[in-house]
Amino acid sequence: MAAAAGASARALPAPERRERERPPVVAPRRRPGRAPAPSPRSRLQSLPARLLVFGALLAVLAAGRVALSFAVVQKNLQTDAVTRQYHVVDAQNLQLAETAAGLSSALAVRNLAVNRYHLIVSPDVQFITVHRRHTGAHARR
Repeated sequence: MAAAAGASARALPAPERRERERPPVVAPRRRPGRAPAPSPRSRLQSLPARLLVFGALLAVLAAGRVALSFAVVQKNLQTDAVTRQYHVVDAQNLQLAETAAGLSSALAVRNLAVNRYHLIVSPDVQFITVHRRHTGAHARR
């Protein structure tokens, strides 16, 4: 029984603790109605600040748009320059291909040999045929 009395004595808070514990504080209820109106001075200060921020953002966006347009125009000019250069090189390539085709003909080669390298064309042409001998290493195959 002494153990039961001791256990019940421990379960109760000490008198000092009871005084320290306070009930929770409940916030008073607000009456429904309008929120307090801001002072006229704060309204005037916030409007110019908002307009200034809006104006600054608008200026940054406008500057970005102008910079983007300028960059697009520059790239278009560069593309046009490269296209013109391509057409010039393509025309030169066609001209060189035509010249190469003209110079590779047998008549052009003969005329070049005669005129530049002073080739003398023989009036009578003889063809010589050389036959291999079937001796040595060639016969063993």
